[in-house]
Amino acid sequence: MPFNKQGRCHCGQVTYEVYAEPLRMAQCHCDACRQITGVGHNVQAFFYIADVKIKGKTSSHQSIADSGNIRTRHFCSQCGSRLFSYNSAAPDIIGISAGSFDDSSWFKPQIILYNSKRKNWDIIDENIKTRNFM
Repeated sequence: MPFNKQGRCHCGQVTYEVYAEPLRMAQCHCDACRQITGVGHNVQAFFYIADVKIKGKTSSHQSIADSGNIRTRHFCSQCGSRLFSYNSAAPDIIGISAGSFDDSSWFKPQIILYNSKRKNWDIIDENIKTRNFM
């Protein structure tokens, strides 16, 4: 069965459809991801931009990642839902927030990033590979 998943922001102003399997799935505990989500971590599935169709207008915010790359995060201008992100180091890749998919039951992180910054109350699956950064 081909991968064809849809998602949206909370108010429905921004919708998207993905036509291919994710390249990777990750959970990140860095300071920026915790701050932008307001919880202990951020979870995203990454796809080629060419395999994603987005409808609706988003607003964006740019910041510099620990690597020095520019991270551009997109959110709904109406309801504020965080939806997508781009990294200047991989201009043909889009990260989509797993919780914005209509059905995210297929999502399972393959790696946990910045595990050393994870808060003790944010429980993780100990079977998932972790990667720490300074």
